[in-house]
Amino acid sequence: MLVSPDQVPPISSEEMMDVCRRFTSHRDYKGLVATSLDPDAGPAPGIWKPFRLWEISLRNELAILRAAAQNISAEKFLRESPGVLGTSSIAAEAMSGKSPLEAELYLDGCRWAKIEELCTGHYFDIEYLRSYRLKLLILERHVKFNEEQGFAAY
Repeated sequence: MLVSPDQVPPISSEEMMDVCRRFTSHRDYKGLVATSLDPDAGPAPGIWKPFRLWEISLRNELAILRAAAQNISAEKFLRESPGVLGTSSIAAEAMSGKSPLEAELYLDGCRWAKIEELCTGHYFDIEYLRSYRLKLLILERHVKFNEEQGFAAY
């Protein structure tokens, strides 16, 4: 069970997808493969669609704030998307963080909460598996954070 974005991944996404490949329909498996934290990964069914729109809106808000901080236009960094209520305040909170790592952890916590919101009422169906995959991808992302590389990039 995945309970928080602070935990260690209990399995790899490859292991999860191997089990899903064996026990889900081909159509559901393809939908799970398409489910990603990357909003440019393309369309996918179920809760990934509203999550994708939310993520694009959040990234647009972050781009606007980052561009304003550097006195440049954000237009070339924005993706076409309807704005999603609440993403501007999340972006502003992330930008006020003490460090890029703190901001990333905050954003991932917000992503986790959005996934939780979207999977409400899904206890063990394909949407639950889709939410599990998204959360597992967040946890795997955290494992890749490296202090030395982070400071070098910063």
